[in-house]
Amino acid sequence: MPDNRMRIAYVHDSPLHKSLTTDYRDPSRLVSLGFTDVVISDQMSGRLYGITPELVQRIDSAIDAGLNVWLMDDLFTLPSGSDAGCPGREDSWELTAASIRDVIELVPQIRGLVFRYGETFESTNSTLKRVDILRCQCIDCSSMDGITRRRKVVELLESVVCREMGKRCILRLWDLSEEGVHANRMLQSKVLKKWAGDPRFFVSVKHTLTDYWRHQPWNPSIAEDGPARLIEFQCEREYEFIGMVPNWMGPEWSQGPIECGERGWTGIANVRPKDWAGSWIIPLGGGWSNRHASSELWADMNLHTILSLTTDPDRDVGEILSEWISQNDLPQESKQLFEKSSELILRLRYLDVWRIIANQRWMPSENWYRDDKFVPGACAKIANTVVEEDMAELLRSERVLATAMARNQLMEAEKLPNCRHSEFILSSYRWALEFAEWTEETWNQLLEAAPLTRAESKALLLRRIDNNPLAPLSVMD
Repeated sequence: MPDNRMRIAYVHDSPLHKSLTTDYRDPSRLVSLGFTDVVISDQMSGRLYGITPELVQRIDSAIDAGLNVWLMDDLFTLPSGSDAGCPGREDSWELTAASIRDVIELVPQIRGLVFRYGETFESTNSTLKRVDILRCQCIDCSSMDGITRRRKVVELLESVVCREMGKRCILRLWDLSEEGVHANRMLQSKVLKKWAGDPRFFVSVKHTLTDYWRHQPWNPSIAEDGPARLIEFQCEREYEFIGMVPNWMGPEWSQGPIECGERGWTGIANVRPKDWAGSWIIPLGGGWSNRHASSELWADMNLHTILSLTTDPDRDVGEILSEWISQNDLPQESKQLFEKSSELILRLRYLDVWRIIANQRWMPSENWYRDDKFVPGACAKIANTVVEEDMAELLRSERVLATAMARNQLMEAEKLPNCRHSEFILSSYRWALEFAEWTEETWNQLLEAAPLTRAESKALLLRRIDNNPLAPLSVMD
């Protein structure tokens, strides 16, 4: 089913670790998978000021392979010696406009530029500085409210990148809190009214209301009027074991999150942009941890799914999964097991008791476990509150159920016919069971120790790690 939607590949490195080594950076492989575009380099190194011969070679290689190329950076990225940086100062905007012109003049072969604001990473280039346009409250910015700042971004990028330089521009709506433009439809609508109608200007939003957690409604702004939209999907889920455990997202992406009561009502089969520019796809990466999975198999399962749904959003996801299983020489008996992986993730990672108590969309389950780390403050807060609410036995029973589910799915995995991926599949399900058992006992100890401080929670978690290590688990400082 032919279409002109973009399928943009972006490998998302961690700000704290070395760049990921993966075939998902290979232009030839990306083309063979069905990608049309690639983000060659991003805000980690400050691309408004970092056009090197090596980068130009990478750009040309991707174009030669048949991909359109984008470069990405954060706003504001500025020279470290500059006094500019406040959104209330005109020279901050003028410097940004000048650097955009310089980049496009140096690499006119790129398709366009991508920008974010609302979250800023420190650049690896020491000659650059980053300023969050939403946070500055100096005298120059005192009369400039959040809507005005965001609108000025739209105005600048559409004017300079699109109309003046003739390139495409994607604005990733990235201030992700519950009050941010990403989650607040009214705020987003007010900001995007500044768009003057250039068809080369796009906005991009995550498929979730806030970040890539479960218990997130389908992003209601997806169907809003305004510029053509990209929808963002993360294949190796950063908050859900970063590719170490199977986690098929097909039904969620197609039909909406069942845990939010939306199954069959949302998802891209039911709610998509009026002018759908395509999908921004993160095959690997996201979050703050190093890579731990020894295979990209689970990421690839989700990648195949979202590429297929971007081509045909009405396609049956069970059929897509069967197709991927056949292409990877996996036993067809594995389909039923992989279809249940999403339910296993909900049990392992999220806490129904806490959802009843707090009912929070931003950071559901308080992020008691993030990437590869336990969060002592969140664990203490949950344990204390659950005990105060006399719901400790409910939490204990939840963790018993998670362990039983992990054990049952491991038993099913052990019965699968042998294939070239058997070792990784079995190690994934074994680790899931070990995590379930480890956290079942950990929550028992946390609940018994409540009330406890963050320091006491940290000490308890560290003792657990020392006495019963389970790689790659650690405790957040």
